Amino acid sequence: MATFAHQGRTVVYDRFGSGPPIILLHNAGTQRHIWDDQVAALRREHEVFALDLPGYGESERPAAGYRLADYERMLAAFIEEHRLDDVVLIGNCLGSATSLSYTITHPDRVRALVLINPLTWNTVRGGESARLAWADAKLPLAPLARRLALPGAMVSLIIANQLGQRGRRMKLQNSPRLRAHWGDRGRLLSLDRLVQDFPTYATLDAFTAGPEFPPICTLWGKQNHILSAAAGARLDETLHPHTRVVLNDCGHLPMVEDPAAVNAAITAFLAAPQVRPFRPRPIVPDQLPHTS
Repeated sequence: MATFAHQGRTVVYDRFGSGPPIILLHNAGTQRHIWDDQVAALRREHEVFALDLPGYGESERPAAGYRLADYERMLAAFIEEHRLDDVVLIGNCLGSATSLSYTITHPDRVRALVLINPLTWNTVRGGESARLAWADAKLPLAPLARRLALPGAMVSLIIANQLGQRGRRMKLQNSPRLRAHWGDRGRLLSLDRLVQDFPTYATLDAFTAGPEFPPICTLWGKQNHILSAAAGARLDETLHPHTRVVLNDCGHLPMVEDPAAVNAAITAFLAAPQVRPFRPRPIVPDQLPHTS
């Protein structure tokens, strides 16, 4: 585990392997360890970073800073701090939105994108999160979100609702890495602030990826209840992904529900001809270590 300081707050991340860099960004409500199976596979040939986004996992929970623009700035600062070039960004839901938003403004820094269940205004409006967005807009939920600690039974229900048939058969609602931090007091504040910012994500629906944009792989769990897989299929019409993957028996957490299929999709996409070879930043003389 390592830490990164950004705007006075601590962001926790794991770093494994060596080679072309990959950054993994989780969805809202979870934390970096949902990617453990992908880290184990990708670290053999890549330098892999798995982050806890601000407000989640072991990263600090600031009072503010949960807008899409805030997450994009954090990712930009992380990439610059670690001098990463030609990075591959892999995200789920909020992590996908953050990855895509960053790449729209920094396409030269990104080699490829894997967008799993990407969160946009259209995909959220077509899923069950739309009801939460309506309630949060009408009711003053932020004070409750700051104080509330969810009981274990409710945590199980929340996670089960995110799973497809495959995940429920595996009883992943009892998985420690999916349950982690859901019961922490005040943990819901980051979700409340995210919901308030949902309309901002319409900018991702309006974006059209041109031929010079980094290649994209989209991956959806067909049984996703949180976001709309049907709206995700329509999103593909503007993102023009080079690879489209649908996992029929998975929901919102396919990296845990079917890690072998997700790993196979990622590795096949990164090996495809449309993903250019890694081009590391050249070392200039003043960056070389000094010797006596």
